[in-house]
Amino acid sequence: MRPPFAAVAAIITTLSLPAWADDSSAALAAGGLVLERTDKIALVSEDLFLSEKGVRIAYRFRNLTDADVETTIAFPMPDISGGPEAMLDIADPAHDNFLRFATQVDGDPVASQVEQRAFVRPSDKQEDEVTAKLRALRIPLVPTTDATEKALRALSDDQRRGLVEAGLLEPKEGSDGTTDYYPLWTLRSKFWRRQVFPARREVVVRQSYVPSLGGLSSLSFGSSSQDPAQKAGYREKFCTDAVFEKAAQALSRKATADGGKTFQAFEKYLSYIITSGANWAGTIGEFRLTVDKGDPVTLVSFCGSGVRKTGPTTFEMVVKDYVPRHNIDVLLLKTLKNG
Repeated sequence: MRPPFAAVAAIITTLSLPAWADDSSAALAAGGLVLERTDKIALVSEDLFLSEKGVRIAYRFRNLTDADVETTIAFPMPDISGGPEAMLDIADPAHDNFLRFATQVDGDPVASQVEQRAFVRPSDKQEDEVTAKLRALRIPLVPTTDATEKALRALSDDQRRGLVEAGLLEPKEGSDGTTDYYPLWTLRSKFWRRQVFPARREVVVRQSYVPSLGGLSSLSFGSSSQDPAQKAGYREKFCTDAVFEKAAQALSRKATADGGKTFQAFEKYLSYIITSGANWAGTIGEFRLTVDKGDPVTLVSFCGSGVRKTGPTTFEMVVKDYVPRHNIDVLLLKTLKNG
């Protein structure tokens, strides 16, 4: 069972409600760097800071050998998939670096190379790479941008028909009789660089990016319509406890009392993948997690062990000899006072 932790604050404040066209938006789960598998480099410490506005990670690596070690370090970007229902919150959707990812090594900014590939999986078929086909038609690989939509409009009818037959586009006829075409491919991208770890020395690698948040424009957790299976799902993913649930129920009742005219409550989700990158020697010597909920009145719940409150909006967990077994998922219940 995952260790529970829930931090609760229930005061009304004025926030900017996210502009979601639909009832929900999907989170893109990102994580930290991934090394080539090696027993020559140890991760002395990892300091992870999570918030709505930014994610920051500081790694302290040590070369355990008497010789320099050169290896590849990579930052896998979250997959982006298109389609009529795609609703994503991305910091910079018009560019390859759509999460504004940045790296420093021993305090100095460093450049990384980017690798991007596009894939489709037609019904009952194996996944196919379509990177070359899209580039030949000068279609951006990010499927959710205005530039991609513009490039699709510029194609001939025959070209669009060919992409539909190949499973890259889904046509949908609008109420005015025109046809819209939605990209169906998935973009997989990563930033990577070759890094030298000097013999018997430590190297500090810092990474930062703007996370992609998921969300609902109302409350599911704490609502009277939530069934036991849904509650169990929140409990498993976010370690919501009885105290947190009671506070969420109070928010839900207040938000529904007048149909949301004077008070609104909604959910946001932040995910961090930590289980995929452990290719170094041994455990993480010291792992420090800081979650900043951003506003003192926000309700926050996430799984952790020995979590303590360190400020009006921050919570911290420190673990020695850490072995990641679960990714980190943060639930934020936000409020908005109207008028």
